[in-house]
Amino acid sequence: MDTTKLKRPASAFMLFLMIFMIGSSLVIELTILEVLIPAGVVTRAIFGSMWYLIFMQLVRFILPLFIWLAVTKDSFKRRMPHQPMGPLNYLYVFFISILAIPAMMLVSGISSLFVNNDAADFMAGASGAGHSWLLMMLAIAVTPGIVEELAFRGYIQSASRGSLWKVAVFNGFLFGLMHMNLHQFMYTFLLGIFFAYMVYYTRSVWSAIFSHFLVNGVNITLVFWATGTGEYAEAAADLTFSQAMYDSLVDTSPELAQQMYDLLYGVDILWFAIGMIGVIAIFATIGVAALFYVFVQHNKKRNAAFDEASGAAAMPLDTSEADTGEAARPAGILSKIDWCLVGVVAIYIAFTIVLPRVL
Repeated sequence: MDTTKLKRPASAFMLFLMIFMIGSSLVIELTILEVLIPAGVVTRAIFGSMWYLIFMQLVRFILPLFIWLAVTKDSFKRRMPHQPMGPLNYLYVFFISILAIPAMMLVSGISSLFVNNDAADFMAGASGAGHSWLLMMLAIAVTPGIVEELAFRGYIQSASRGSLWKVAVFNGFLFGLMHMNLHQFMYTFLLGIFFAYMVYYTRSVWSAIFSHFLVNGVNITLVFWATGTGEYAEAAADLTFSQAMYDSLVDTSPELAQQMYDLLYGVDILWFAIGMIGVIAIFATIGVAALFYVFVQHNKKRNAAFDEASGAAAMPLDTSEADTGEAARPAGILSKIDWCLVGVVAIYIAFTIVLPRVL
């Protein structure tokens, strides 16, 4: 198979990826449950292991990516934007990523009002189970930062056609669907767009890998720290928000404690947290916009210098509208539908909405 003969290679790979992810997960987990555990080879504790999580991420992303490249006779190096980043770009990406986190937390918090935050529950459970911070970072920040970015901002983005904003939105949409989780969809959708722009301007998939690592790493650290104060959280769980604030301040300033109690009486802690994060997110997002503008200008000049030195204006992504010859002959409505994308959305709906309600 030749990817040049595929009308929509990005969508086709995404469909293959989702089918492979679901199929491989079922085969591996059934094998462990029905064969390896009864035979005494492994124990049920393996499902809660961070090493198992790392293994499954490699199986779900790296294995199908290389199978697809082999079948389509495509080149890993050609598909992966790998222009050198330079120290200044890493510095830009660091501060942009850190400043973007409050906005992502705000979107996540709003989503939590409607659907359960399974990702936060998983991280809290993993931290509470005694896993070390370093192992959690390896499993939830380093590994997904590499394998997911190679698949999405590497192959899928480079195989997508269209203007930059269309490619970025399409990439973010697929990235959100891949997580197979209603709560995670919106903020991963936005993150996918964010990462796509970074890769486009730096011409390096490492910008998205680094940013992805930072975003996940900060969240893991916050959850790890929060579970470390579990004794206080458990003791305060039955208190109202206003009473908890009063108890925390009364020993140092009874007057301030009473004022805070009166101010916060009846306030829902989740809404209060969302409001506080929202205020921080406004200022942080302004900082992101300003810094991202400087980041883009820096990389435009840098890329121009690379192109002049190489003698060719080689863009790392195929963001031009491809002429497939379709205009030369009349095409029906059905031929314009991206059926692979339809399949991807159908799988997402089936596994995140329909099956959970049926089961």
